[in-house]
Amino acid sequence: MKTLFILSLFKQGYKVKVSTLYHLLKGKRTVSVLMSGFLFDNFFCFQLFPELREEAFYQILQQLIKDGCLDFYEESLEARLTDKGRQRLQKNSLHIDSYTNHLNGYKYGKTEMEMWRILQFLVQVTSHLSYQNNRYIPLEASPKYQLKIKKLLTEIDRKNVGSLMKNEWSLIFDRLSEEGSSFLVQQFSGYQWNGKAEQQLLPDFSAFQKAVYRKNIYHHLFSCIEELEENAVLKRAVGESIEKNKNQSMLRTRELWSEGHSPAEIAGIRRMKPSTVNDHFLELAMSERGYAFDQFIPSEQIRCFQEISLPCQEWRYAELRQQFEVDYFSFRMYQIEQIKRERGN
Repeated sequence: MKTLFILSLFKQGYKVKVSTLYHLLKGKRTVSVLMSGFLFDNFFCFQLFPELREEAFYQILQQLIKDGCLDFYEESLEARLTDKGRQRLQKNSLHIDSYTNHLNGYKYGKTEMEMWRILQFLVQVTSHLSYQNNRYIPLEASPKYQLKIKKLLTEIDRKNVGSLMKNEWSLIFDRLSEEGSSFLVQQFSGYQWNGKAEQQLLPDFSAFQKAVYRKNIYHHLFSCIEELEENAVLKRAVGESIEKNKNQSMLRTRELWSEGHSPAEIAGIRRMKPSTVNDHFLELAMSERGYAFDQFIPSEQIRCFQEISLPCQEWRYAELRQQFEVDYFSFRMYQIEQIKRERGN
């Protein structure tokens, strides 16, 4: 499974710098790393495996190269999918997709276990509360989780908490697959029942297989919760944790920009280098919808970009600079806007 997963990150067919791909999986938050994920449709992989060892990653790559599934380019340290690799992915496409179709490490990877623990604890507490039972061993002894749930309970109607939770979880399970719902429900504990451990539910899975399977279901769960109405209990339970995944400095730049400040003014207000503020705008353009950042690209540079016949994933900044005057910010912003149009978002 691990080898297939790594191979699938080359599915788009372009040359990918392997060190950048490793940093993407680890969660290194630089524009070059994020851009690589965005350009090659691997943005969802950001911070999926922060504990991934470099040695293990390169061993898999070497095996894929040896098997003829990847071509490796020594000069640029890039790799690209071969016909044999594409055939291998096509043969296993349903299997791979079932494990990865809801992954979103950029949006949920940093706090996924924190959110899951909050939800498990919330189910346990509200279950016992609905039966007016206060004699049980809580799943969480940490003040962090205890205070979170206590505060949340002060904001909801305790008398109707059982039906409230039932209604919200019903909406969620209607969106999840039967298999995913079962995996979640069997881990819950509550009045007169104890949840099962992940190992009991997935006894024959490897560690990597369990991690990907779990993350895929959890991330789907979180995305469904985000679509609930604003005052939904489940949404309030994990809302702060979802926000923690975002680049907080980027959000401050977005706030100032929304107030009408120009990038130059934001740099002055925040005492930052203009390039740092530009990086924030690039990440915003990659991660959020509803913004038209192409307004920052000079019209003469847009005309130059439009004349390039190569797909924008294959553009190299150093090579373009030899052809016409172009700054790095405009170069990257145009790539982002172009790919968003191609992908329809």
